[in-house]
Amino acid sequence: MSFRSISQLFLVGFLGFALVGCSSTPKMDDDNSKEMASSQVDADIAAAKLAAAEKAAADLAAKKSELKAMIDGKAVHFDFDMSDIRPSDYALIKAHADYMALESGSSITVSGYGDERGTREYNLALGERRANAVKNALVAEGVSPSRISVISFGEDNPVAEGHNENAWAKNRRAEFKY
Repeated sequence: MSFRSISQLFLVGFLGFALVGCSSTPKMDDDNSKEMASSQVDADIAAAKLAAAEKAAADLAAKKSELKAMIDGKAVHFDFDMSDIRPSDYALIKAHADYMALESGSSITVSGYGDERGTREYNLALGERRANAVKNALVAEGVSPSRISVISFGEDNPVAEGHNENAWAKNRRAEFKY
């Protein structure tokens, strides 16, 4: 073997070791790239969760606003000498129950009223029966009874001062106060 052959063999061997040594360097870059990619994926997941939480909070606030607008200032009305809830008023009661489900710390007072006909004692008892009927309907919709209080004002605090059927119909009511 000549010196030239040995030097070529040595050169090939050296280049082979150099290439093998260089091939491991990208592997470290791959590990680093994987760590960076993993960190980016974690950041993307966290950003997606934050965006989802913000959207859920906005949706909840919108739902509360919608329900609050639906129930504000509205009352359940009753027929003469009755404490049965009209079918048309169940949507209002359901809206109050839904609102209370979203506002878990809230409590409500249901005030019962009557018209001016009848004795004061009779109208107080009738107002209480009306308020309790609304309370029972709220409980049936899932509201805890401990979150509901009832009070009767009887014929006091009329919303309509007239002495006719139209005024009396407006005064036979149950109102909500948070």
